[in-house]
Amino acid sequence: MRSSILFFLGAIWLAFAARADEPMATPPADDPFAGTPGPLAEAVRGFAKDANRWAFTEDYIEFDKKGAVKSRRRARFDPSQHYDVQWTMLEKDGRAATEAEQTKFRKARAKEAQRGRKTLGELLDLARATELAGAADATVIVYEVPLHKLEDSKFPPEKFQAFVRVTRADHQLKSVEVRLREKLRVALVVGLKAAEGRLDFERVLPEAGPAVTKVVATGSASVFFVPLNAHVEITRSEQKRVTPYDDRFVVKPGPLRTIDF
Repeated sequence: MRSSILFFLGAIWLAFAARADEPMATPPADDPFAGTPGPLAEAVRGFAKDANRWAFTEDYIEFDKKGAVKSRRRARFDPSQHYDVQWTMLEKDGRAATEAEQTKFRKARAKEAQRGRKTLGELLDLARATELAGAADATVIVYEVPLHKLEDSKFPPEKFQAFVRVTRADHQLKSVEVRLREKLRVALVVGLKAAEGRLDFERVLPEAGPAVTKVVATGSASVFFVPLNAHVEITRSEQKRVTPYDDRFVVKPGPLRTIDF
C-alpha cells in the first residue's frame, strides 16, 4: 500500500520524515499496543494478520480541479510473485498498457517501495487514542488518534487530525481518516491549504481480517502562489488471499506499518 500517489499526504510524510524503519524480521519485544483501547488494538491486530496477503485489482482515477477525469489506470497486485513482477498494469486511460508503460510503472512501484518512509500506521499514536461520544453511526466506535512527533524531523503532528472507526459488534477496522487542521507551509514556496485522506476497509472473506477496499484523497496547495488541486479515488476489488513471496524469508512487517495509503 503506497501513498506517494496521493501527492499531498505523500509529500508531507516524505518532506518531514528524516529517517525510517525497515520491516522487522521478528516482532518487537515490547507490545506496540500497550495502552491502546481494547477494541482499537483488536481491530488493528485483526487487519495486520492478513494485510500483506491480499492480491487485488486496483482502479486508480485522478480528477482535475473541475472534477473531470485527468487520468486512470487499472493494475493487478500479487504479493505471491517476485518483487519485480508483483505489480502489473492492465490498462491506462481505457486501453491496454504498452510494454514501455508497464516497465515504467513497475520501476515506479519498486522505487516507492525502497524509499523507506514512515507509514501512516507508524505515525498513529494509538496509546493516546480517545473515544468520541455521540457518533452519528451507532454501529461504529470512533477514535481520535494523535500523531507521533518524529525524532529528528520537522513533521508537525499537531497540524493534523486522525480518526479511526471500528465496528462495535466485532471490532473490525472500518476506516482511517486524516485531515489537515489548518493551513501549513511545507517550505518557503509551498503552502498546503487543505488535505484529507481516507482508507475504507471491508471483510471480503469470513475467515480473514478486513482488506482495504477504497482510498479517497483530496488536496489543495500552492507552489510559488500558483494554486494546485487534486482528487484521487482508488478502488480495490477481486481480492484473493495468497501466500506472500516474503514468507519464504520469514520477513514480517510490524502491525502498524501495514496501515498506509
